[in-house]
Amino acid sequence: MKPEQLFQNWQTWATTENLRRAVLLVGVSLVVLSLIFGGYYYWDRFHARGQVSPTERAIAEAEQAVRDNPSDPQLRLTLAALYYENFRYDQALAEAQEVLEAYPDNDDALLVAGMASLRLGRREDALPYLEQFIALRETRPTAQADMQLEMAEYFVGESYIALGQSEKALAPLQAALVIVPTDADARYQLGLAYRNLGRCEEALTQFQHAVRLVPDFTEAYEGMAYCYRTLGQESALRYAEGMVAYGEGNYTLAQAKLQEAASQRPADPQVWLGLGLTYEKLGDLSAALDALTQAQHLAPHDLAIQQAYGRVQAALEAIQSQEATP
Repeated sequence: MKPEQLFQNWQTWATTENLRRAVLLVGVSLVVLSLIFGGYYYWDRFHARGQVSPTERAIAEAEQAVRDNPSDPQLRLTLAALYYENFRYDQALAEAQEVLEAYPDNDDALLVAGMASLRLGRREDALPYLEQFIALRETRPTAQADMQLEMAEYFVGESYIALGQSEKALAPLQAALVIVPTDADARYQLGLAYRNLGRCEEALTQFQHAVRLVPDFTEAYEGMAYCYRTLGQESALRYAEGMVAYGEGNYTLAQAKLQEAASQRPADPQVWLGLGLTYEKLGDLSAALDALTQAQHLAPHDLAIQQAYGRVQAALEAIQSQEATP
């Protein structure tokens, strides 16, 4: 669920999520990119045929600046940022590597090189760059608030899972969650790592955290379903299967599964939340409000339940107000 955002917001790279995370390369590049994106809409609608776009012009100017001053690392990093933002990952990687030839411990270049390698599908190549970046950043006094460090930890963990080395994914994902405990994607990936290692109880804890942060996180519900099935927890399995159906847009199946789960787990507020969300999608707002009222009674401080309850209640009141208008 993490969108590709490395250079869209240098200060907060966020996730999806919270995806967030950027490179300090900025200086010039932040200003350049702001001008590019601020002017792009106008250019796209009103440019004359054959006219060069602001993005293309910025890249050309950055390339010329590097030709004029090839030993300036900041100019190369600015060019790498522009290449990366425009999906030219091989060129972004090449510029970052040029910087690293002269400055092997340049953390900005390491992060660019690691992320560009990932986007080129070269996970094994990306890991040394990202792990060196982590080693440089994790000892700094600001490490626990370092969003770039959190990003690197996340992608190292995700990469080890993809490479079939889930044991190695645990430490970086746990470190990412120290920095951003509300990172649902990191929770999900940590759950996957535990699941792959046969540690379903620990996996469930992470999947459950993830869906509390993102109530329609279908992949996390799929992970929950796997673990509940493995552990033989049939009533909880109905709930997870219902939420998978909900996430896939099969609301009739979701209703059936969640009603069964509610009959077996009447004290579980998450089941009632799922049922309320499903009724809302089916257009039965009265039934949705009843289910969400039950969920709120069981978990009065749950933000997701409060938000859903307020939304459904407001929709019902709007309908009733319209019906009352002569």
